[in-house]
Amino acid sequence: MQKFPIKLTIALLATIGTFLATDSITAAANDAAKPNIIVILADDLGWGDVSCNNPDGKVLTPAIDKLATEGMRFTNAHAPHSVCTPTRYSLLTGRYCWRTFVREGVLPGYSKPLIPPTRVTIASALKGEGYTTAAFGKWHIGLGWQPVAGDPGDFHFGSHLHGPGGSKAIVGVSRRVDHTAPITGGPVVLGFDTFFGTPSNCTRIPVFIRDDKVINNPARDKTGLIRDPSLNRATVDDLYVDETGKFIKKSVAEGKPFFVYLALNAAHGAILPPKRFVGKSGIGKRGDRCLWVDESIEKMRVLLKESGIEDNTIVIFTSDNGPKYTKSELGQGHDGSGPYRGFKTDAWDGGSRVPFIVRWPAKVEPNQVNDHLLCLTDIFPTAAAIAGASLPDWAAEDGIDQTTQFIGKETAPTRSSMVTQSYVGILSLRKDNWKLVFDTEGSGGFYKYSAEVEPMGVMAPWRTDLSNGGQLYDISTDPYEQNNLYQKHPEIVKQLAKQMLRTINSGRSQPKQNQE
Repeated sequence: MQKFPIKLTIALLATIGTFLATDSITAAANDAAKPNIIVILADDLGWGDVSCNNPDGKVLTPAIDKLATEGMRFTNAHAPHSVCTPTRYSLLTGRYCWRTFVREGVLPGYSKPLIPPTRVTIASALKGEGYTTAAFGKWHIGLGWQPVAGDPGDFHFGSHLHGPGGSKAIVGVSRRVDHTAPITGGPVVLGFDTFFGTPSNCTRIPVFIRDDKVINNPARDKTGLIRDPSLNRATVDDLYVDETGKFIKKSVAEGKPFFVYLALNAAHGAILPPKRFVGKSGIGKRGDRCLWVDESIEKMRVLLKESGIEDNTIVIFTSDNGPKYTKSELGQGHDGSGPYRGFKTDAWDGGSRVPFIVRWPAKVEPNQVNDHLLCLTDIFPTAAAIAGASLPDWAAEDGIDQTTQFIGKETAPTRSSMVTQSYVGILSLRKDNWKLVFDTEGSGGFYKYSAEVEPMGVMAPWRTDLSNGGQLYDISTDPYEQNNLYQKHPEIVKQLAKQMLRTINSGRSQPKQNQE
């Protein structure tokens, strides 16, 4: 065995140590340079529920307005679906939800996971780039509940619309579920390091989950439903914001870049406004819940400032769909959709057009307004690009990197077309100045709020044969979808129908990252 002089050995070890230390410092510096990313998703908050979008509305949102003045406000941003579950799927995966087994409606209570563990999500992509990741709030994308002993575990059913019995059905299924067993297929399997929240709306399965377990030993209430007695419909969002704050402070102390997905339950009707907001909006409970959303945004703004990380933290604020139709609000002069036609669940823009604000002081100039088309499927590929993540071909198939729009370096639109879907499965294709609504002359939703709204009695997922007619709008001159040109431009209808079929059959609307 060859022996080295002691002095030479010490010198070599010192050199190696210096190299390793330098390498560690470089890695830490690279992590520090990566921006933190926070996506805040409100629930049922309409485009017109934000006062910077709708100054004539009755709901005042000073914190959201302030966030907009500190960054960029997108006025033409859309949820890909006009209802909850599918939009949440699309945001996390960059993929239209109608490509899955949910082609209409939303998931019911004890539904199986909608996202398979093999699919790359925004969380897993960022985690691969050194981010610590967390999700807080309303999940509603399905979970792998374990059956009680002796039960075959085949209690899952795929769509809210096909789940008869409402709460009674949930009670029946809940008796077949072992709520003490670890849950599979949830956030911690899909790239999130930690999760705290509810399986769905806080009233549908009223329990809290921490990571992969139900906590607080819930018991059955008088209806037979499993319930956590500590779960309060008027405090859930406060808990989610507090949990987010703890996670962020921990990440900052550890010197790690972080990604947070904060899914508020407001302004959904499943929650109640806290006492401090009751009656404050002047237009009813839904308006009061909108004020709660605004307060949550203010808490996050203060948290980031006090933590000293606001300059290199990207905050994206948006909503999962348009507002619920509320007759009393309209009578008091407030339309949560603003000037746009329709509401939550509809195929019209009021169902899909949502508030969208990006604040990133280090890169995004303040007081910017952008009217270019954007879809919530774009959040994933944009965040991945900013973090330096390379995505496989079959990830974010329906998303576009909007980084150049975010930082104001692109004057031309990045996206020229987009597909949206209504509650009952009605597809719409927007291409340049045209929007084609397939297979209905009605709303595609379930609220019968006027004589012109045709209720949908039959589910219509993927019916693109136009057998029941359709609607065609020139949204450059008719942004509020009042003048149906379907009969006047059959050539445009035919062209858009062909594009829709290509989008369905190809399995993607955007080209592969790596062309063969």
